[in-house]
Amino acid sequence: MPAAAATTNVTVKATLLKTLTLAAKQDFDFGQILLPSSGSAVTMSISTTGVVTCPAPLICSGTPKPAIFNAQGSNQQVVRVTAAPVNLTNAAGNVLVFTPIVPSNFTLTNSGFPGSDFGVGGSITVSPTTADGVYSGTLQVTADYQ
Repeated sequence: MPAAAATTNVTVKATLLKTLTLAAKQDFDFGQILLPSSGSAVTMSISTTGVVTCPAPLICSGTPKPAIFNAQGSNQQVVRVTAAPVNLTNAAGNVLVFTPIVPSNFTLTNSGFPGSDFGVGGSITVSPTTADGVYSGTLQVTADYQ
């Protein structure tokens, strides 16, 4: 006798997401930092929300600010942010390592425009032997749906 046929059903699902876009809204700036005349290395930092940590003996002035980015995509989707350390150089070729501070993830609060803003902070370590000058470099930030 032939075997009886068996039938069952499965659910078919597709999640469609808007393309995730990322735009820079504000550059990062440590402001001016007066180097210590003696002592050991000191780390100055700016949080993702703009809180400045300038420990003694450093003297920090100017208008320090974190970088601000805007991500646009699908509402309520979780976005993962990554950024690697960057070498900052001055005109003489001296190097400072910038260590970025990024949010591990955040949730988009709307679809498309106006998107969701997030900050990127970071830190540098200087010492009495750090060469003076204006240091700069390019920070690459990546955002992906999680």
